[in-house]
Amino acid sequence: MERARELAKRYVGRPGVVGIYLVGSASRPFRDRISDYDIEVALDDAAYETTPLEERHVFAIDEGPPRRVDHEFYLRPWSELRAMEGSTHDLDHYPFRHAVILYDPQEELSTLFPRLALLPPAVRETRIKVHYAETAFSLGRATKCLDRGNAFAARLVLGDGALALVKLLAVVRGSWAPTRHWAAEELAILGVPEDLLAQASGVLSRPSPEGIKGLRNTLHAWLDVQGVTVHRDGMALIRWAFLTPEGKAAFRTWGAR
Repeated sequence: MERARELAKRYVGRPGVVGIYLVGSASRPFRDRISDYDIEVALDDAAYETTPLEERHVFAIDEGPPRRVDHEFYLRPWSELRAMEGSTHDLDHYPFRHAVILYDPQEELSTLFPRLALLPPAVRETRIKVHYAETAFSLGRATKCLDRGNAFAARLVLGDGALALVKLLAVVRGSWAPTRHWAAEELAILGVPEDLLAQASGVLSRPSPEGIKGLRNTLHAWLDVQGVTVHRDGMALIRWAFLTPEGKAAFRTWGAR
């Protein structure tokens, strides 16, 4: 964190700066040699409006090898950051579970970030239904595609199912869903079993009806352990999803399509 704090000094104390914080893999235990420092700077709205576009996102390149971004600063208006509390986008919430505050003179960030990171219980329950249904439908469709000999379609459908599964696993554990490129690492930290993640990876790389069935069984067993019962009455879930205003609205809000 010392490097991040040193980099942040260029904005510390500037007029209009509400706070500075680090997000991304540099703030996580799995940071590696090609991770960059994603530093965001919250400005009051007046200061943001007077900041030229070219100064709202600046970054430095390490020529390597490999050539990569070493660090970047992303400026955002305070009103935008506060409004994210009501957002339905995972990316507006998940990073704040782990964001490292580098500068917060009025404790505005330390007050806001726990609210951004919180997954409300009602949202959790609704999303469990939506993402389980998406996962189950995708596994079923992929099996049909394989039976028809259409491996390409099966992989496309399984890709959709994998994304739904990531969201399901995260929300069951009480979290907003992580970014795709660090999904395995983040889910492991959330307590998702390694064998479940390995099975999902195996189905993606080597699709087969047997593998899909095994993944479904492992998922159901894990949901049982978590006290989640959504998979036990498929017909009730289908009726909720397709025949009730609540279910239709939930899929419009949280579903992939």
